[in-house]
Amino acid sequence: MFQTKKKRALKKQRQLNSRGGSRSGHASTGGNSDSIISASVVTATPVEEVPAKEENAVIFSLPRTDMDNTKSRYNDKLADMTIGRRISRQLYALNAFYDPNEDVEAMKKRKARPNIDKAWEYFEHNVLPRCLVQGNKSTRDLAAAKGIEAKYDKAEVGEFEKPTMLYPVWDTPIDDMADFGIGVALYFSTLRFLAVLCLVAFWLNSSTMRYFASKDYDSENEDDVKWSLWGSADCSHTKWEVCPTCTEDEWKGLAWATFPGTSDRLATGTNANGEEVKFLERNQCTMEGMDGFYPFYTIGTLVLIVGTVFYWIYSQKQRIREFDDAENSSSDYTIEVKNPPPIDSSFSPEVWKEWFETTFRGDDDAIEVAAVTIALDNERLINALVDRRALIREYQNILEDVDEFDIDDIEDYLKDLPPLPAWKKSLEIGTDPADLVKGIQNASKLVNELSAWEYEAASIFVTFQTQYQQTMVLDRLSTPLLGERKIESKYLYKGEQLKITEPAEPSALRWGQLNVDFTARFAQIAFTTVVALLLVLGGGIAISYARSISPSIAGCLITALNILTPRVVSALTKIESHPNASSVMASQYLKITAFRWTNTVLIFCIISPFTDTLMEDSLIEEIAKIFTLDLFLRPTLQYLNIGGNIGKHLKAPKAKRQRTMNLFFKADSYDIGERQTNITTIFFFTLFYSAIYPMGYFFAFAIFTLKYWLDKFCILRSWGQGPKIGTSVAKISNVFYLLALICFAIQTFYSYAMFPYDNACHVDTSDGSYTGSWNLTRMDGEEITDSVLVSDGHSEYKFCEQNSIRSIPFPPTPTNLVGLTSDWMSAKREPTAYNLALCMLVSLVVIGASLLMNTVVRGYKIIFGVESSIESMSEEERIDLEAVRFSHIDEIHAYIPQIKIEGYLFPFLLCDVDYINEDLIGWDDPDTHYDAYNLIYDIPRLAQQKSKERTLHRLGEFVSDENNDGGLDDDGNNAPIFSIAKSWTPYENKKSSKKQGYTRNNPDENTPLID
Repeated sequence: MFQTKKKRALKKQRQLNSRGGSRSGHASTGGNSDSIISASVVTATPVEEVPAKEENAVIFSLPRTDMDNTKSRYNDKLADMTIGRRISRQLYALNAFYDPNEDVEAMKKRKARPNIDKAWEYFEHNVLPRCLVQGNKSTRDLAAAKGIEAKYDKAEVGEFEKPTMLYPVWDTPIDDMADFGIGVALYFSTLRFLAVLCLVAFWLNSSTMRYFASKDYDSENEDDVKWSLWGSADCSHTKWEVCPTCTEDEWKGLAWATFPGTSDRLATGTNANGEEVKFLERNQCTMEGMDGFYPFYTIGTLVLIVGTVFYWIYSQKQRIREFDDAENSSSDYTIEVKNPPPIDSSFSPEVWKEWFETTFRGDDDAIEVAAVTIALDNERLINALVDRRALIREYQNILEDVDEFDIDDIEDYLKDLPPLPAWKKSLEIGTDPADLVKGIQNASKLVNELSAWEYEAASIFVTFQTQYQQTMVLDRLSTPLLGERKIESKYLYKGEQLKITEPAEPSALRWGQLNVDFTARFAQIAFTTVVALLLVLGGGIAISYARSISPSIAGCLITALNILTPRVVSALTKIESHPNASSVMASQYLKITAFRWTNTVLIFCIISPFTDTLMEDSLIEEIAKIFTLDLFLRPTLQYLNIGGNIGKHLKAPKAKRQRTMNLFFKADSYDIGERQTNITTIFFFTLFYSAIYPMGYFFAFAIFTLKYWLDKFCILRSWGQGPKIGTSVAKISNVFYLLALICFAIQTFYSYAMFPYDNACHVDTSDGSYTGSWNLTRMDGEEITDSVLVSDGHSEYKFCEQNSIRSIPFPPTPTNLVGLTSDWMSAKREPTAYNLALCMLVSLVVIGASLLMNTVVRGYKIIFGVESSIESMSEEERIDLEAVRFSHIDEIHAYIPQIKIEGYLFPFLLCDVDYINEDLIGWDDPDTHYDAYNLIYDIPRLAQQKSKERTLHRLGEFVSDENNDGGLDDDGNNAPIFSIAKSWTPYENKKSSKKQGYTRNNPDENTPLID
């Protein structure tokens, strides 16, 4: 907490006074926590008697750290605790090393000793998601009536007034995973679909796998082959054949069709007479024996996968509708006005409420506004406050006693702090205390400067009581980007036509980047994209070099790059500005997918010599290693969560403060975009190499199944709660699934057409002049141990470019495509090749046409047309949209501006919440009130104004609603600098309604914001 020197003498008495109050949960409650400056100070001293702060001083708040840690608000039963917490209790009982109070003397000086079980309690109730023991019956009944399997309702973060429990891992249905966003539910439904699809494809290819494992395919096949290579097209049976016309240039890879070259497939033979002739190595494996069943199963697999994935993608709208029906979301009740007029009335929630309710009165039904949030274009101020808070927290972390921290004494503390060692400075490990002080002072100046600016209303979020009301407003006011749609004059706001849309979820909005200029945002994304492309190129070069050393090293490097890529991309996207989390994840998804598809599939395809495709210890073995590592290594690391468990079980118990201890339990939130790239990459990798490695289908089935349960476990038991993610990532991933299908169709034909991958074509005529024994020396200089005996009537071969995928004929008809293979493909195989080519072309046309048509239709709707959802709505659909009111739903919240700051346990509010029902905020710290997490009080004049307002209200004086403006100057200058939010009591005013609006929070309590 922050204190001034003049007030320390009154500290003890004021703390006693503060503990006399009880927490009602409202933003203005004093209760048992820190407030502004001295957050534990709650006194009846009138504001006029409080000495004024200097004008350039900035006021802060911090959550209390001297709370009573021996009592629990939750009283969790042992059976309801996580396994980690139970283990922690057992280790603590041993008292060998698991004692957080190792420095007893230092702990005695503190008001309360940190409690490891309290930290676990914080983890289970504030980090992990929880559901209500008894959910909303009306929403459950409505979902059940539609055949939707939804059992649980998500509880508010930190909920302690209603009984809650952890989501059951095994029993939570996919419909309830939509509690975390429709995008999360779509992710798990896609995982389940792909797992089943790959299992069916594996069964269809079982005959092909048995043939590949038989001696009919490779006469040298052995029973003790590696399990991961069983059923693959791996071919170890080769033979050196005479090639009189072969030249080394043909094998050096100088042309695109033969790149990269190889030096181990061509050799120079020397006989006893000193004569020389070239030999090439030919694969002896054959596909002649599988033509009876191969076309049926291969074409069947192609049709199955293309057809089912195609149907899955284009039936996504129905699944989105089902998930949306299963879970109520704030965005279903809210619209966002993107262009509020630059006039004073735009800053008034009451004006917006009155306009909507008056304008739409009589349009089918009365409109009732539940809440209004006015977001300002104050991103620079927000980010300056965030940076400053982060610097202060970093400075506090190096102090011995943060409880006695005084913002006025930050320079005095330097006397007791050693400077950062020179070697740490050179390596940029940590920050020197003197530099931190200077940074805090500079940040304070910037905050003071930006707080004097004038800001405009940038976006207005209006929340209605029913979904039908929101739908009706969207229908009446929506306009296309181009073209004309006549809007009735009564729908013009102050003569202006409003641009409205349905916003992202409140938790997904990034209030510090909500209204960044488009040009700046485009420049940032362009820069990070260029950097990402350079990193992709660098990764490809590294993989190419690793493969030249060993295929095993290349496989391990690919897995390592796939694990590290999300961290690199996450660092890149921090440079970008995005209005919501879905936009961030979409950007990350595109970059990570580019990394992984390139590194895992495309680089291998380019850098692997064509003739090594079927060779032992080459491409197929590399494919098997990647699958094996994806199946075992990555899930093991994810489940063990080594870093998180070290923090919880080793570092946290040694923490000297409860806040620090709790921070070790803050887990990174899941990134559904990164999870989606995992499954798209694995699916693409499986399809791309399925013709030569059909075992990949089983690996994919196992990986998808394991991911389904492991990711579900991590979301419910390990990872922190993330923002509610919409459908943007899922829709983008659909494009990549279609691209994967295109590649699959192409590879299915060419993998068959290019067999046997040895660039050796038989020559019909032979003069028989090369009989005898020959000693061979390969191009790379290595001598072949056994001499080659050429008998009478031997065959001769020539070099031919079998990599026909790099020389596409025009027009690419089935006949022309198969014609390229006539030099090496037997007549028996040509009908199968023709049918595969035909299926490939049909697939390409269908997928390409659907992509083009979908793009054109969606683009037309966005640019030129707006559909009327009201006119096409049935009476039953309307009743459903009116069935559940916003004020009756516990698990959704209003659009309350807030932002997360590293090092703090809860988000920081960015507006005055005295006029908002606390249940609309979305989280609750049971140990302190919301003032302790409100950045608006870092501005001195706002703290003074709010303290005066609360004092007048306590004394029963009239307080104008104009004070709720986010920052009204004392001289009456109407210049708000923070967003403005307000909610209202529902007209029905049912006592059972949880979202009861009001005009003043907790009027009987006085919470001065200035000490």
